[in-house]
Amino acid sequence: MKNETEKLSKFSQMLSKMRKERGISQKKAATDLGISQALLSHYEKGIRECGLDFVIKCSKYYGVTTDYLLGVSESRNGLSDGVLSALDDNEGGISVKTMSLATKYLLDVATSGSNGIQNKYIYDYFMLCVYRGALTLAKAGDLPKELFRIDYSIARDLASAAIAMQDAKFVLIEDRSRTGLDDNQFAPLKTLINAAEDYILSNFVIE
Repeated sequence: MKNETEKLSKFSQMLSKMRKERGISQKKAATDLGISQALLSHYEKGIRECGLDFVIKCSKYYGVTTDYLLGVSESRNGLSDGVLSALDDNEGGISVKTMSLATKYLLDVATSGSNGIQNKYIYDYFMLCVYRGALTLAKAGDLPKELFRIDYSIARDLASAAIAMQDAKFVLIEDRSRTGLDDNQFAPLKTLINAAEDYILSNFVIE
């Protein structure tokens, strides 16, 4: 009984937290989720317990996993350290695991405390980066060209321009810079940053 109460309490807290992070009113969230404001208030306060269908609806609405909403996982996007640890290292370079952990960390940080508009910027930015990477692989012959509606030689330039536009939009987001460096917390990201800077310095900087 205690475990069920704790899970309900965590879900209630997460439900309220996610709504406040999005910067939306309880009335709007309730309308979007198809329930009354009074019922949502009861869910957020832990007075009433909702069904599984509502948990799933909330996970889609807030863009997180059901495990995160229930307090079972600390990962918003479902990537676990156990899964990532199974990824092999690349010879002579950073591991796929490090790349995955760094990306996971960036996404978790980016979506934490951001509103709906910022989340849209973040989604578009990562989507375009992945799309541009897919175009490069298509040009190299590793992906079928039939996957794309736009010719990759043109699409890659357009994607680069779109990414530049996203960078410009980020400037408008309020600066919430944090100070201090926790080596354990930032380790995968620091490894990725070091690798990227080494690549830039060795390939594009002329001494």
